[in-house]
Amino acid sequence: MKVLWIEFRRSPLLLVLPLLVAVDLASIFGRSRWWIGVWPQASAAAQIPALFFAPIAAAAAVWAVGRSLRRGVAEQRETAARAGWRIEAAQFTATLAHVLIAYVLGAAAAAAVTVPEGGPGFLWPGYLLLGASTIVACTAIGHAVGRLSTSVIAAPVICGLACFVAIGALGSPDQLGFYVLSGSPARKLSESALLSHLALALFLAAFAVLGPSVFRRKSGLRTAAAPARAAGLAAITAVFASLVALVSAGPVQVDRENTGTPLCSSGAPRVCLWPEDRTYLPEVTAMVKRLDAIPQDWIKMPQTFHEAGLRPWSEASANDFEIIEGNLWFVSPNLAGAIMRDSIPMRCEQWREDSLERLSAATFEIQTWLEFRANGPNERKGIHGGPPGVDFAAIEKISKEGEPAQKAWVDQRLNVIEETPCA
Repeated sequence: MKVLWIEFRRSPLLLVLPLLVAVDLASIFGRSRWWIGVWPQASAAAQIPALFFAPIAAAAAVWAVGRSLRRGVAEQRETAARAGWRIEAAQFTATLAHVLIAYVLGAAAAAAVTVPEGGPGFLWPGYLLLGASTIVACTAIGHAVGRLSTSVIAAPVICGLACFVAIGALGSPDQLGFYVLSGSPARKLSESALLSHLALALFLAAFAVLGPSVFRRKSGLRTAAAPARAAGLAAITAVFASLVALVSAGPVQVDRENTGTPLCSSGAPRVCLWPEDRTYLPEVTAMVKRLDAIPQDWIKMPQTFHEAGLRPWSEASANDFEIIEGNLWFVSPNLAGAIMRDSIPMRCEQWREDSLERLSAATFEIQTWLEFRANGPNERKGIHGGPPGVDFAAIEKISKEGEPAQKAWVDQRLNVIEETPCA
């Protein structure tokens, strides 16, 4: 412990620890704040700083080990009575500790602001472990590189940049998955992928600490003990094995099976969400109530509107709404789509080619009108695109007219759909 404390105080990161905390908080809160109140999203946000901390830790590890070599500490380690790997471990842990302290403080801040709205639950540890494993892996690589170079500037900068580029180029969620950008309740971390990341980080750390024992040349100085050499060789083998496991583990995020009870609104029609998305229940419920209040007999409201992932995929669940990174863009379109599916039966398996354009325009205009009605006084949230000739401004204007005018407008389009001939 004494050696670890000495290395901790010597680390260049000690002086910039407040700056690391500031970077962590800026990464979490500066990028966005929509995640506040949703535990899995807050967990993913708390993991984002690992993207920046991993390269910083790699560069700092190179510099710290290189400083020891420049001062001749390596020779002192060779002749020290204490096992060399213990000293290596102390230096590696000291560098890593500074970054993890800032990382944990950022996670605590994310948890603190989520508690008031998040309801039961807490941060999902898998996301935090994923970020920590990335930091540990890059720190280990930097520590190993530091044993090969005494460069004061070039080696730390190159190693840090290489780590950053590697994470950016190969570490996206659909590749090797060294990070995630969001944590939808409908998704979870793959256990096999997470274990592969943790194993890689652990074995890289073991190699960084035991590697010098493996490659140390015999001389008049004290040589590594056979157990240390054997452990170092085992760590090298394990690193390659964990890399293979990581590549074959598949995506880091997979669909989450709903095994619990969803959170649903009272009354009918109901709105059911993942319990973690409880903060959005009032807004989505208000959308459904606006739609249910439309005084037009052709509208048949589904009994329940589901958030995506709560039930197995089927034709009925095709219009389940999805909340993407706090945006309700796809909520009103899917609510409208579910109403259209239940209210306007499909009369034909195929339609006449010369009538498709009018049919598509009429159908899309009614659905877009429903979206405007769902959002009420709020701006329409959705993708602004559709068949040629659709005038969104005109549809928005009619959605604010009196109910008789709106009914006449909708009836015209319903007639177009009814009169379109089958092929």
